[in-house]
Amino acid sequence: MSDGKTVKVGIIGAGKIAHVHANFYKNVPFVEVVGVADIVPGKAAEAAKAWGVPAENAFEDYRDLLEKVQMDAVSICTFNQAHRAPTVDALEAGKHILLEKPMAATFEDAQAIMRAWKAAGDRILMVGFQPDFSSEHMAAFDIVRSGTLGDVYYGEAVTCRRWGIPGGTFMKKWSAGAGTLVDTGVYAIHTMLTLMGNPKPVAVSAMTTNVLGKAYKGVGYGWGGAWKAEDLEVEEFASAFVRFENGAVMVLKTSWAVNADSMGVPFVLGTKGGLSLEPLTVYVNQGLGDLNLTSTVKNLEHQSFDTQWIGKMTAFAEAVRDGKPSPIDTEAVFLVNVVMDGVLRSAESGFEARVKASY
Repeated sequence: MSDGKTVKVGIIGAGKIAHVHANFYKNVPFVEVVGVADIVPGKAAEAAKAWGVPAENAFEDYRDLLEKVQMDAVSICTFNQAHRAPTVDALEAGKHILLEKPMAATFEDAQAIMRAWKAAGDRILMVGFQPDFSSEHMAAFDIVRSGTLGDVYYGEAVTCRRWGIPGGTFMKKWSAGAGTLVDTGVYAIHTMLTLMGNPKPVAVSAMTTNVLGKAYKGVGYGWGGAWKAEDLEVEEFASAFVRFENGAVMVLKTSWAVNADSMGVPFVLGTKGGLSLEPLTVYVNQGLGDLNLTSTVKNLEHQSFDTQWIGKMTAFAEAVRDGKPSPIDTEAVFLVNVVMDGVLRSAESGFEARVKASY
């Protein structure tokens, strides 16, 4: 720690998500953003001015940031395919890491990041999943950990946008690596793996498509900017059947574009009970014959996008300050990349893909 109280943070990448990080760090009173780097000329300087960072602490090369600025931690906010190098270098420089999801766009990059994290000893590598800090998800995780569901043997991981292709670098293989799978599907996979106890995947059978986006007429608009059909290089829809080492299975459904308002809600089934989200509901029937018990949680306070983000940034900063482990288990997050790798390889080959959770 710099002074035992203040957590000094640098930010690598100065795009939209970096501004989100910077803005929510302001809600943590013991955090100070002290530097920024972005490969685009002038972009780091603009961000530094907006965030109140000294002009001399803005760089085009993130390695200069790591070398020249005293800091405890780094937020890595580059596009997916640029996660590996700054994460590995920052870990080697002894920094704690808050890494934007996904851990990496490719399995090989995720493996390299995991090896660097292991070699770094006690450094935190936290991949940022802000829904983990919602009251609904925290309660659901507590219910599962309490044993209420018994042994979980089935889960469905679901995210659905009827029409929400984001545009920009999200649509390009060179920058994003994949589409809805690594953008929104990654949240669904992480949540479901957590609810299932993070079992190790062994096989994946999947399909992906971008048939709707490729047929789109005119100009679409999304988070990343304007786009046309010819810009879409990645999948808008993915579905998969995942087998785990313990015999459990998971179904995945995720979309940027689909002709449906809903593809269902996330849920898990266990030997003693079941649980679904949106809203959080628990189903039990413990030797009571035909008497089925259903409980919808009523006293959870709805938490906004802002509240979840503040929870995430605070949890990371507190772990850095207090010498605690990552608030989100790093080994468990690596399993998300194992699943995604299986989805992409299976979809490409048209056959089931074997996967192995090793790095």
